[in-house]
Parts: sequence; structure tokens; C-alpha cells
Amino acid sequence: MAESILLTAARVSTFDGDKLLTGASGFFFLRDERLFFVTSRHVVVDAPTKHFPNRLEIELHTDAVDLTQASVLSVWLYVDGKSMWRQGSDTGGEIDVATIELDRAALPPSVAMHTFTPAHLQSMLDEVEVPDGHPNSPAYGHLKLPHLN
Repeated sequence: MAESILLTAARVSTFDGDKLLTGASGFFFLRDERLFFVTSRHVVVDAPTKHFPNRLEIELHTDAVDLTQASVLSVWLYVDGKSMWRQGSDTGGEIDVATIELDRAALPPSVAMHTFTPAHLQSMLDEVEVPDGHPNSPAYGHLKLPHLN
């Protein structure tokens, strides 16, 4: 069986109707039995580059041993003119994160998927360490991030 971390992420393609636009990636997140696909917001809309897809295709592994076996889940980004995805934000405003809820009944019966959950989230963000410089550099150290609500 593949490492579970490999089954948390997926390739995603963006489309305008049947026209392929771009490729990207995202991951699966389960909260209160609701399944979400999380990706960068610029994957679902990016005004500066005039990127306005109306549909995603998410590649789903269907065999936990042979990861070449896959199926595609097509997801509309808008239904009746209403956005089906949500923009991420923090105390500083909008961030480059988007989520879209997936209909679990639409998944193939043989889907091989692992998800992140709230238990995987960092609880004390002021303890997150970020490398400062290259590890081989004499200036290599750690910065502490401010706490974000």
C-alpha cells in the first residue's frame, strides 16, 4: 500500500466548459463528516491573469497499491451563478486558499483517499518555526511566527 500522505493530495485540472485551462494540485480535508478539496484560490479564479474556470476535474486514486489507477471527479465551480467554492481568509483579509465541498456520494466506490482533519492542524501557531536562510548557511536559524486567530 502507498504511504498515506500520497493519498491526501490530488492533481486538479481547470476547465472553461470542455476547454482545458491549467493544472494544479490540492488536498483533501474532512471536517464534521464533510469532505473538502483545498487548493490555491488562484486555481479557481485569478483576475490579473484573466483565469476564470467554471469547472474542476480532480484526479482520484482508485487503488492504494497501484497509483496509476485513477478516476476523475468533475466539480462545477458555479451553480445557477452562485460560487460553490469558498475564499480563505485570516485576520489580514483574503488569502490564496480556496475550498470546495465534495459530494461523497459522487466518489467512485473504489476511491483510495486519506484526508487531513482538524486534528492535523497546528494548535499553537506562535510555536511554528520557519527556517531563516539555507541550512548550510552560517546565518541559518529559526523565526517565530506571530499568533494568528
